[in-house]
Amino acid sequence: MLKPERMVKVSVVGPKDYFEKVSEILYDLNILHIEDPIETEYFKLGEPFEKASVVSRSLVQLRSILSYLKLDPEKYFPKRKFRVEEIVAELDAKLEEYRNEIGAKIDKIKELQERLKALEEELRVLEPLKTLGIPPKLLKGYKTIKPFVGFVKVDPRPKIREITEDFLAILKDYGKEYVIAVFVKVENAEDTFRVLQECGFREVTIPDIEDFDARISEINAEMSSIQEEIRRLESEIEETKAKEADLMLAIEEYLSMELEKSELPLRSLVSKYVFVTVGYIPAKDLEKFKSRVESETDGKVTVEVLEDKENFNPPTKLTNPAYVRDFEVLSTTFAIPKYHEIDPTVIMSIFFPLFFGMMLGDIGYGAIITAAALYLKRIFKTEGWQKLLNIAVYSGIASIIFGFIYGECFGPFIAGEGLSPSEVHWFGNLMASIYAFNHGHPIFDRVEAFGVKALLFITLVIGMFKLLWGFALGFRNVAVEHGFKEALLEKGCWFIGVLGLSFIIFGFSYNLGIFTTPPPEGFGKLLPDNLFVFGSYTVEQAKNVPLPIPGLVKGWQAGVNVFYFAALPLLIIWFVLFAKAEIPKMGAMGIIMGVELLTWFGQILSFARLLAIGLSSVYFAYVFNYLSLKMAFPPGMAILPVAIIVLLLGHLINLILGILDPGLQSLRLHYVEFFTKFFEGGGVLYKPFGRIKKFLE
Repeated sequence: MLKPERMVKVSVVGPKDYFEKVSEILYDLNILHIEDPIETEYFKLGEPFEKASVVSRSLVQLRSILSYLKLDPEKYFPKRKFRVEEIVAELDAKLEEYRNEIGAKIDKIKELQERLKALEEELRVLEPLKTLGIPPKLLKGYKTIKPFVGFVKVDPRPKIREITEDFLAILKDYGKEYVIAVFVKVENAEDTFRVLQECGFREVTIPDIEDFDARISEINAEMSSIQEEIRRLESEIEETKAKEADLMLAIEEYLSMELEKSELPLRSLVSKYVFVTVGYIPAKDLEKFKSRVESETDGKVTVEVLEDKENFNPPTKLTNPAYVRDFEVLSTTFAIPKYHEIDPTVIMSIFFPLFFGMMLGDIGYGAIITAAALYLKRIFKTEGWQKLLNIAVYSGIASIIFGFIYGECFGPFIAGEGLSPSEVHWFGNLMASIYAFNHGHPIFDRVEAFGVKALLFITLVIGMFKLLWGFALGFRNVAVEHGFKEALLEKGCWFIGVLGLSFIIFGFSYNLGIFTTPPPEGFGKLLPDNLFVFGSYTVEQAKNVPLPIPGLVKGWQAGVNVFYFAALPLLIIWFVLFAKAEIPKMGAMGIIMGVELLTWFGQILSFARLLAIGLSSVYFAYVFNYLSLKMAFPPGMAILPVAIIVLLLGHLINLILGILDPGLQSLRLHYVEFFTKFFEGGGVLYKPFGRIKKFLE
């Protein structure tokens, strides 16, 4: 699960007479990931089998019809599946039927649509000419007079008058322009045309008709007739689509399969008598693959394992269970793991919902997200959407669980000293009664001062753990590819450095009293009294304990404790290893790069967003609840409708932010703070020759 499946490189070699048969076998096995071949002096890329041209032509015609019908094989889910024998028996007849029944109608519709466009264009010319009030025959056909008919942006008559007084111009408003007819003597035509051009003149061709009104009526009648004919043809096509959709897509799948088989020579090398196909298969399938190919070709075709370490670049076949497989859509968006790398998907499948739940942590919001995702799964059925919506379901459930721990349902029901649950939450008393087993207090209240401090410390611990885990995985990856020494210098030194840094953080946390802070009275009676206790702070003292951030508070550096003693040798070892790695590369100045250790400190602090994002959502909900309660009932404004609008709108905004922020921040914590420690990517996904049938049995 953490490592891609082990692959072996094989060659399939045999006489060319068996090539087509081998293509059928390999496609049916759906195991061999074919490697792109390199031509040599004696072996060249092959040519498709004879049937390829016929299959390709039929497939193009059918896909053209499917495209018009908006039948997408990726998005369509069949009501039934067909046997290959059924398809083969009906193939020619059905293709001919689709060409005649659907293809011909589609061509007729396109022809009618072209005619419709031509009529619309003619109508766009006739309508403005009609406004001039001049019969068509009077707009052309003169010998000594030159007519100009069209559109202008500015009235040209004053400028024409400067040329000649002997002219006639009829000007009418038409939208943002003018439609105009100008009649001048032939000797003044050139100068008049120049003036019209200055006014933005666009000439219109005068149609050969007798009457504008009569022709417009004819056009409208013809357009209505064409539109009715198009509707009739589309209705007939829709009837055929409803009846034949499953079969059409099954035929498309069959033809696609046949074309892929026919084009195998384009991915193989051939000589005059022999073909060679090279690729990768899962090691566990080797015996089955070899036995099937050799037995069905009577031993004429052989399968050999290639021990070619220099050219061994296998694809990555991810082997994850169903739950983890949903998260591949997120991990592979970052990069596809190389064959020798750790696959981080299983880690992401654990921590992504965990981080999302920690940040949102609300029963009500989590329930809405879960219900909405389950509903949308019934609408969006493509593989990508199904995976994303499954992730939303898992994240929603995690939010519900953390919401129960935090005691939040559309906001906290306890917030602020001296306020009862009914004053800060619409059903706060009901929530308090649910937690009667814990004296009406949430199991872990992240709004209280102690809860904020404790959760901040927990998020920092998670950050330390994730960075150390990332460097440990990176050490393993580098060791596999380049050996132990390179792994120690490249990743091991940073693991030791971050471990030393973590002990320093524990050291100043200890000095600040993080470990010696007991939960205040009433805080989660289910928590053991000594959960965070290494000393003996009183409850009053605990209230004054600051947050564990060095430099921002006093006392973090006070006293040397066991954690500082543990950090010192680790930092010395880190510095020695770091210097040994960097000085050969960059000289003595390479030591300056040691400041990168502070980058990792910043990345540990980055995990504090697990607290910050959550608290922002909590206080948004709290404010909306508090405002709407004060607006709804006396002694406040007592305007219940306005209060309900504020409540619903506020929680809707908070819900949208509660989906986007935790989702994006959880992705960021994986992509930036975790993956960069060990995950390079750059692999190629395993895509075997063949396919999983969707419309065929």
